[in-house]
Amino acid sequence: MKIAILHEMMIKLGWAEKVVENLLSIFPEADLYTLIYDEKKVGKIFPKSKINKEVFNLKSQKIYNLTKKQRFCLPFMAGSVESLDFSNYDIVLCSSSWFAHWAITKPETKFIVYYHSPARYMWDWTNEYKNDLWLNYWWKKYLMKPLINKLFLNLRIWDVIASNRVDIALANSKNTANRIKKYYKKDSTLLYPPVETNRFSKKLDKNLKFKNIFENNNYYIIISALTEFKKIDIAINAFNNLEENLLIIWAWDFKENLEKLIKKQNIKFAWPKYNDELVYLVQNSMWLIFPGEEDFGIVPIEVMAAWKPVFALSEWWLTETVLPWITWEFFLDKNGMDFIEKFKIFHKNNLEGKYNPNNCKKQASIFSKEVFEEKLKKIIKQ
Repeated sequence: MKIAILHEMMIKLGWAEKVVENLLSIFPEADLYTLIYDEKKVGKIFPKSKINKEVFNLKSQKIYNLTKKQRFCLPFMAGSVESLDFSNYDIVLCSSSWFAHWAITKPETKFIVYYHSPARYMWDWTNEYKNDLWLNYWWKKYLMKPLINKLFLNLRIWDVIASNRVDIALANSKNTANRIKKYYKKDSTLLYPPVETNRFSKKLDKNLKFKNIFENNNYYIIISALTEFKKIDIAINAFNNLEENLLIIWAWDFKENLEKLIKKQNIKFAWPKYNDELVYLVQNSMWLIFPGEEDFGIVPIEVMAAWKPVFALSEWWLTETVLPWITWEFFLDKNGMDFIEKFKIFHKNNLEGKYNPNNCKKQASIFSKEVFEEKLKKIIKQ
């Protein structure tokens, strides 16, 4: 049985890429495809030798080589993914948040798409994405708005057409399943992503030494790609008015904007961390802060596996992974108006030991990568 694995962009090591890494561990002989590849950023996990050579002739890849900006590649993504030749494969396993599910396969090839989300910028985040293109400036709005609106309309039409090529749709959460049903009128099978719960719950070697960014491990932690949509600014603005420390781990294009918001020394950034160093920082933190919206949040599960509770925006999707008032607490306003008020209460509860670490770890174990592998193999055999 010949298998291909397709993932949109390999230009960072985030949690969608963790899914791909697990797919490769389950099917090590599979060929790996992507639309954009950056060896410097992902080569340690996805070496260039593993990437199918066809990738390097794609227009999306050539534009990325010139610009190093995925935004400039977007006009070429649809054509690039449809040009990939999967005719020699029995199964194509696709990891999709944007364009990857647009791939074309033969009728006899089983096309299985694992949806992290239907493309948010095409659907429910369209207006936010337009703002990110600076269409709020009157002259750009006047010149570009009609073109952009037409583009988004065509993208949605093509996106729905592409969804009809999929033989088996897998959703990473109930939220994603509902959005697949709403936008594509398509049923999907729920398959929670694989989380390395054992890695975050294990006891680290006492001889391992990592830099203490804050003294006495007295800090809260955010682990997130630094984009406008992640709402990290809500947490920064709140901690500017709090005494507690906040450590923000990761990087992305919005990092410089966020750094400008910092007014106190209690907020610090750390570049992306991996392996035992990331586990160390999580295990020695006080609590995870999760201010934005996600279709499925792997980070809260990793943190719970490390015995830690979660403080997050109250959105129903999170109730799939955490237990209200047992492994997490929340603020209610999307703009963070009640963040400080709620945080002070929950910080007090946290210091007083309200959240049983065993409850956190037990809840996280539901989402282990072993469970993911077992369910995926059953689905493929259908």
